[in-house]
Amino acid sequence: MRQVPKRCMQLLHPRLQKSSLLQKALTPLGFEPQPERWIFIIGCYNSGTTLLNEILASHPDIEGLPHEGVVLTDVLPRPEEEGWTRMWHKCHDEMRIRPSEGPERARRIKRQWSLYYASKADNLLEKSIANAVRIPYLQKYFRPAYFIYIVRDGYAVAEGIRRKANPGRWDNPKYQGEYPIDLCARQWRRSDDVVSAARSRAERFLHLRYEELTENPVQVVGQITEFLGLPSLPEDVLRGKWNINGYNEPIRNMNDRSLSRLSSGEMDRIESEAADTLRKYGYSGSGPLACGRNRRLWRLRA
Repeated sequence: MRQVPKRCMQLLHPRLQKSSLLQKALTPLGFEPQPERWIFIIGCYNSGTTLLNEILASHPDIEGLPHEGVVLTDVLPRPEEEGWTRMWHKCHDEMRIRPSEGPERARRIKRQWSLYYASKADNLLEKSIANAVRIPYLQKYFRPAYFIYIVRDGYAVAEGIRRKANPGRWDNPKYQGEYPIDLCARQWRRSDDVVSAARSRAERFLHLRYEELTENPVQVVGQITEFLGLPSLPEDVLRGKWNINGYNEPIRNMNDRSLSRLSSGEMDRIESEAADTLRKYGYSGSGPLACGRNRRLWRLRA
């Protein structure tokens, strides 16, 4: 059967693109890409994964998807299906796909994703937050796999998860309003625990910080393209404006905006929940990133 042109799929309403019925119907029209690189962005919710995805998708040699890959296939489980939006650690076992589950699922994913990729693209980019628990599976069936892991200040991440999640919309079994801030911090901690445990099984793995990316995008994106063996993006592109989550502005660190929404008591609860991980990355107490953050917060609240 003939392949559906990418441009035709892009004309569909996003709701149709995410329809499992349409995905199932169009699977025979897809193909199994064999790129030079499968590039997977991983990280916790609200960690800068969307920003990084947009940056890399703008590269002329990289082909991205219009949405997270998990919503463009009918065989990847989503935490929303369990009622846990932005909270996959509460349904961790349901999100996992073991390498032993075989290649048929991977073939179906590739066929369904291929509807949105150019047919001859050499570098295919994908970003789905729940893929943090699927690194061994992706490593085995999406070769060669390149993993880019981005970490952000856990205080800012926890605030962002709480602000953006709407558990009641997904018939959450426990929460109808906001998640507790310590539960959001636990998601950040568990994300790092799971990725750190799987890191040794990833043949190609790059770890970077949101704070470094926003402070010096030219340098950090240069490190990424070097890791991928691709030409760097022009500096004027990286210094331009990006439309991310409703903000059309240059790349900049948004931590202060999130941190200003937290009370001192909420910050204490985040610290209590994720102290070891905060210390690990210098976000806690007297850590190098925490000191600058605390000085800025003092000025904001003075």
